[in-house]
This record gives sequence, structure tokens and C-alpha cells, in this order.
Amino acid sequence: MLALSIFCSSHRISVALSEGKKLQLFHEKKIKNGKIEGLFSILMKFHKNNELDNLKYILFANGPGSFTGIRSIKSICQALTLRNKAKIHSISTFFPYLIRELQNDCEVVVTYRSSGTNFFFKHFQIKKRKIIEKSKLFIDKMSRVEFFFEKKIKINNQIFLITDDQDINFFFKKNIKFYSVNAKDLFECFINGYSNYNQEIFYHNTYYE
Repeated sequence: MLALSIFCSSHRISVALSEGKKLQLFHEKKIKNGKIEGLFSILMKFHKNNELDNLKYILFANGPGSFTGIRSIKSICQALTLRNKAKIHSISTFFPYLIRELQNDCEVVVTYRSSGTNFFFKHFQIKKRKIIEKSKLFIDKMSRVEFFFEKKIKINNQIFLITDDQDINFFFKKNIKFYSVNAKDLFECFINGYSNYNQEIFYHNTYYE
């Protein structure tokens, strides 16, 4: 089972090639000026060794996020299937942030930058390796993330926040976990059953760009 994972955040893009549960190749690049041109140079490195000819699965994060950026990655995934008939699976962008905690029963708020000064954030519970949504999706300034998390921590002081944004400066530092999420985490979501065939792009209704 050869699987290609593509993960894009607001500031970096990564690609992983895995066979079974073993990582074969991994590349990551910083995104400049919000553009994903770096993805093509990464894929060319994989293509030089004919690594993409025998793909069985192609994985991408379908949001929430930039509609334009996710649509571009989805189109690339669809183009790749023309030569190998691979199946495309999509995964919520929140899940790679949660997958490292799958062994722990806990409550988590996940937040990551959308663009500019806004952040996506959402409350989850992990129970018996199952990810449960505990709130709707929000997108707002960091001050609103802080207010949201402060309310949650008053109810449960064991709750923690997961993010990959080093600019976050909370009062509750002991309740924050910084994870540098990438395509390898996307693959972990896939092998743990957190993917689906639905290729619909998920974006917040105030975040169409």
C-alpha cells in the first residue's frame, strides 16, 4: 500500500510517501507570499525515481482553510490519479493536530492560523481513541481564542490547547502543546481511520479566498 500525503498550512507545505506503515520519503518547504509553487518542486523529486507510478492512495487536508489553496492541492491530487488510478482520501485539517493525542482520553482546543491575524479554533474530546467534536468551528482574532480557552479551562483545568503557531502567548503556558504538523501526521490520520472519500472542500463562510 503506497500512499502519498500532501499537507499545507499557512506557512509551510510538506509531502510524505509511505508504504504500509513505513515512511519512504519526506520533504517540507516554507511557503512564501501565500503561494504553493514549492509543491511542484517537491513532487518532481518524488517523480524522478518513479515513486508516484504505483500509488494506491493520495491524501490531502480539505480544510477548514483557504478555498483557493485547498482547491489547488485537490486539483493536483486529481491530476496525479490520471496515471496510477490511486484513490483520493480527504482529512479534516484539524485531525493531524489531534492524532498524536489519540492514545490519551482528554479535551483539547485546536487552533491554527488562517491568514493575517485570524485563527481557526475548535473544541474536541478524545475518548477511547475516538475524536469527538465539542463545539462548532470559529474563526477570529487571537484575543477571542484566548477568551474561548479561558472559559473552557475554568470548567476543566486539564484541558489543553494544541497549535503550531509560535506567536501564541497564553497565560496558561502549561496547558499548551506546540506541534509542528506535517504530511506524516496526515498519513497517521489515514491509517487510524480518520479519512474519507469525500473530496468536498471545507471552508468557513467568512473565509472564501
